[in-house]
Amino acid sequence: MDLGLQGKRALVTGSSSGIGEGIALRLAEEGATVVVHGRNEARTTAVAERIRSSGGTAETVTGDLTDAAATAALLDEVVAAGGVDILVNNAGGRSGGFSPEPVWETPVEQWLATYRLNLVSAVAATQRLVPGMVERGWGRVIHVASAVALHQPPMFADYQSAKAAEINYARSLAKGLGGTGVTANSISVGIIATPDSEVELMKAAASIGAADWRDAEEEIATEVFRQAVPRIGRPDDIAWAIAYLASPRADFVTGTNVVVDAGV
Repeated sequence: MDLGLQGKRALVTGSSSGIGEGIALRLAEEGATVVVHGRNEARTTAVAERIRSSGGTAETVTGDLTDAAATAALLDEVVAAGGVDILVNNAGGRSGGFSPEPVWETPVEQWLATYRLNLVSAVAATQRLVPGMVERGWGRVIHVASAVALHQPPMFADYQSAKAAEINYARSLAKGLGGTGVTANSISVGIIATPDSEVELMKAAASIGAADWRDAEEEIATEVFRQAVPRIGRPDDIAWAIAYLASPRADFVTGTNVVVDAGV
């Protein structure tokens, strides 16, 4: 199916690796010009080169989205180059890593840093880039949230809450943008095999006596993570859902949170 992304221009934040890289590759394959973003210039450039080598069109911007000045500079660069039709707010994570301290011991500074990395960076990008979409009469804003925003484990409360706030923000944004031609949605992702999730996947493997998660993927998926789909997700599982939401085919979809978590 032709998703109608030819001629569209997309910024995918945090797309120098993992899920973001998968999204950038998929959007480019569907015909969009993709602005690849990351903090590491070499890794960001490598993703852009991978897109170009496959016949796609890619540009790059670099900068730390937790730094207000750096964020403003890279967004100004995107606007100066023509803005975007599609904004995928993918950059995120938990500031300081996923240490399993009790939720009541997570320092306030940790909460603030995690919100800056997830929600605040997404708000900054949205506020800078959406006016151009509204002016052109068409656009897509997609927030990459997490399934833990919906079924909270007893840890990482700052991360869960930040992702829940992104879902809420997308819904509010969708209503505020009503009638402009710009839609806003979010997607809640489950366990996806990326470099960042490798440690957790290996812990899951060890819990059932496996040396590597790839050797016991079905058992880990169904018994450890209790998924309905007996495999671990890959970045392209998320990228396909994003590509649909980003396309003209999804004109009737806004204010929605799409859950892609294998039925956890």
